Amino acid sequence: MTAAVRSYLLSIAAVGLLLSLIQAILPKGAAKKTAVLAGSLLLILTVLSPLAQLDYDNIARSISRIQMDTETMRTGIEVGNRELMAKIIKQNCEAYILDKAEEMGLPLTVEITVSGGADYPYPTAVTIRGVASAAQRQALTRYIEENLGIPEAQQQWK
Repeated sequence: MTAAVRSYLLSIAAVGLLLSLIQAILPKGAAKKTAVLAGSLLLILTVLSPLAQLDYDNIARSISRIQMDTETMRTGIEVGNRELMAKIIKQNCEAYILDKAEEMGLPLTVEITVSGGADYPYPTAVTIRGVASAAQRQALTRYIEENLGIPEAQQQWK
Protein backbone atom coordinates (compact mmCIF):
# COMPACT_ATOMS: atom_id res chain seq x y z
CA MET A 1 0.00 0.00 0.00
CA THR A 2 2.73 2.47 0.94
CA ALA A 3 4.72 1.52 -2.16
CA ALA A 4 1.72 2.31 -4.34
CA VAL A 5 1.20 5.69 -2.66
CA ARG A 6 4.93 6.42 -2.96
CA SER A 7 4.90 5.56 -6.67
CA TYR A 8 1.78 7.71 -7.22
CA LEU A 9 3.31 10.73 -5.50
CA LEU A 10 6.60 10.31 -7.37
CA SER A 11 4.79 10.23 -10.73
CA ILE A 12 2.92 13.45 -9.87
CA ALA A 13 6.16 15.10 -8.76
CA ALA A 14 7.97 13.96 -11.94
CA VAL A 15 5.23 15.34 -14.19
CA GLY A 16 5.20 18.59 -12.22
CA LEU A 17 8.99 18.90 -12.50
CA LEU A 18 8.86 18.18 -16.24
CA LEU A 19 6.18 20.85 -16.72
CA SER A 20 8.24 23.41 -14.78
CA LEU A 21 11.26 22.66 -16.95
CA ILE A 22 9.27 23.02 -20.16
CA GLN A 23 7.77 26.33 -19.00
CA ALA A 24 11.20 27.65 -18.11
CA ILE A 25 12.75 26.65 -21.45
CA LEU A 26 10.03 27.78 -23.89
CA PRO A 27 9.87 31.43 -24.92
CA LYS A 28 6.71 33.46 -24.39
CA GLY A 29 4.09 33.04 -27.06
CA ALA A 30 1.66 30.56 -28.56
CA ALA A 31 4.01 27.57 -28.24
CA LYS A 32 4.42 28.13 -24.51
CA LYS A 33 0.65 28.49 -24.00
CA THR A 34 0.05 25.27 -25.93
CA ALA A 35 2.74 23.45 -23.95
CA VAL A 36 1.27 24.69 -20.64
CA LEU A 37 -2.19 23.49 -21.70
CA ALA A 38 -0.88 20.07 -22.78
CA GLY A 39 1.22 19.80 -19.63
CA SER A 40 -1.75 20.69 -17.45
CA LEU A 41 -3.83 17.99 -19.12
CA LEU A 42 -0.99 15.51 -18.56
CA LEU A 43 -0.83 16.48 -14.89
CA ILE A 44 -4.59 16.05 -14.52
CA LEU A 45 -4.40 12.59 -16.14
CA THR A 46 -1.55 11.65 -13.79
CA VAL A 47 -3.52 12.76 -10.73
CA LEU A 48 -6.70 10.95 -11.86
CA SER A 49 -5.01 7.77 -13.12
CA PRO A 50 -5.73 5.75 -9.92
CA LEU A 51 -9.46 6.20 -10.55
CA ALA A 52 -9.16 4.23 -13.78
CA GLN A 53 -7.57 1.33 -11.89
CA LEU A 54 -10.29 1.00 -9.26
CA ASP A 55 -12.36 -2.19 -9.12
CA TYR A 56 -15.84 -0.68 -9.07
CA ASP A 57 -17.58 -4.06 -8.75
CA ASN A 58 -15.57 -4.84 -5.64
CA ILE A 59 -16.36 -1.39 -4.21
CA ALA A 60 -20.08 -1.90 -4.91
CA ARG A 61 -19.99 -5.32 -3.18
CA SER A 62 -18.22 -3.81 -0.19
CA ILE A 63 -20.79 -1.03 0.09
CA SER A 64 -23.64 -3.55 -0.16
CA ARG A 65 -22.03 -5.73 2.52
CA ILE A 66 -21.62 -2.72 4.82
CA GLN A 67 -25.25 -1.71 4.28
CA MET A 68 -26.45 -5.26 5.05
CA ASP A 69 -24.28 -5.45 8.18
CA THR A 70 -25.57 -2.08 9.31
CA GLU A 71 -29.19 -3.18 8.78
CA THR A 72 -28.55 -6.42 10.67
CA MET A 73 -27.02 -4.53 13.58
CA ARG A 74 -29.84 -1.97 13.60
CA THR A 75 -32.46 -4.72 13.61
CA GLY A 76 -30.67 -6.53 16.42
CA ILE A 77 -30.51 -3.34 18.48
CA GLU A 78 -34.21 -2.65 17.88
CA VAL A 79 -35.14 -6.17 18.99
CA GLY A 80 -32.92 -5.85 22.05
CA ASN A 81 -34.46 -2.48 22.92
CA ARG A 82 -37.98 -3.85 22.50
CA GLU A 83 -37.17 -6.83 24.75
CA LEU A 84 -35.66 -4.55 27.37
CA MET A 85 -38.67 -2.24 27.20
CA ALA A 86 -41.02 -5.23 27.63
CA LYS A 87 -39.05 -6.35 30.69
CA ILE A 88 -39.21 -2.88 32.24
CA ILE A 89 -42.95 -2.60 31.55
CA LYS A 90 -43.52 -6.04 33.10
CA GLN A 91 -41.55 -5.14 36.24
CA ASN A 92 -43.25 -1.78 36.63
CA CYS A 93 -46.74 -3.21 36.18
CA GLU A 94 -46.05 -6.00 38.66
CA ALA A 95 -44.72 -3.48 41.19
CA TYR A 96 -47.76 -1.28 40.59
CA ILE A 97 -50.19 -4.13 41.33
CA LEU A 98 -48.17 -5.33 44.33
CA ASP A 99 -48.19 -1.81 45.81
CA LYS A 100 -51.97 -1.62 45.46
CA ALA A 101 -52.35 -5.12 46.94
CA GLU A 102 -50.14 -4.09 49.87
CA GLU A 103 -52.35 -1.04 50.46
CA MET A 104 -55.31 -3.42 50.60
CA GLY A 105 -53.45 -5.73 53.00
CA LEU A 106 -53.19 -8.59 50.50
CA PRO A 107 -50.07 -10.80 50.42
CA LEU A 108 -49.98 -11.62 46.70
CA THR A 109 -47.57 -12.61 43.97
CA VAL A 110 -48.17 -11.23 40.51
CA GLU A 111 -46.95 -12.17 37.05
CA ILE A 112 -47.67 -9.91 34.08
CA THR A 113 -47.69 -11.11 30.49
CA VAL A 114 -46.45 -8.49 28.05
CA SER A 115 -47.16 -8.67 24.33
CA GLY A 116 -44.97 -6.83 21.87
CA GLY A 117 -47.13 -4.61 19.73
CA ALA A 118 -45.88 -3.38 16.40
CA ASP A 119 -44.19 -0.40 18.02
CA TYR A 120 -44.56 -0.67 21.77
CA PRO A 121 -44.96 -3.61 24.17
CA TYR A 122 -47.95 -3.51 26.54
CA PRO A 123 -49.38 -5.68 29.35
CA THR A 124 -52.03 -8.12 28.12
CA ALA A 125 -52.65 -10.54 30.99
CA VAL A 126 -51.95 -11.02 34.68
CA THR A 127 -51.75 -14.07 36.93
CA ILE A 128 -52.36 -13.32 40.61
CA ARG A 129 -51.53 -15.82 43.34
CA GLY A 130 -52.75 -15.38 46.87
CA VAL A 131 -55.80 -15.35 49.11
CA ALA A 132 -58.31 -12.50 48.93
CA SER A 133 -61.97 -12.01 49.74
CA ALA A 134 -64.46 -11.60 46.91
CA ALA A 135 -64.69 -7.84 47.57
CA GLN A 136 -60.90 -7.47 47.58
CA ARG A 137 -60.63 -9.49 44.36
CA GLN A 138 -63.29 -7.36 42.70
CA ALA A 139 -61.64 -4.11 43.83
CA LEU A 140 -58.17 -5.19 42.65
CA THR A 141 -59.60 -6.57 39.38
CA ARG A 142 -61.34 -3.28 38.66
CA TYR A 143 -58.18 -1.35 39.62
CA ILE A 144 -56.03 -3.42 37.23
CA GLU A 145 -58.54 -3.01 34.43
CA GLU A 146 -58.85 0.75 34.88
CA ASN A 147 -55.16 1.55 35.42
CA LEU A 148 -53.32 -1.04 33.32
CA GLY A 149 -55.93 -1.78 30.66
CA ILE A 150 -55.92 -5.52 31.32
CA PRO A 151 -59.54 -6.73 30.97
CA GLU A 152 -61.08 -8.91 33.67
CA ALA A 153 -61.13 -11.86 31.27
CA GLN A 154 -57.30 -11.68 31.12
CA GLN A 155 -56.88 -11.61 34.90
CA GLN A 156 -56.38 -15.04 36.36
CA TRP A 157 -56.58 -15.64 40.12
CA LYS A 158 -54.94 -18.74 41.58
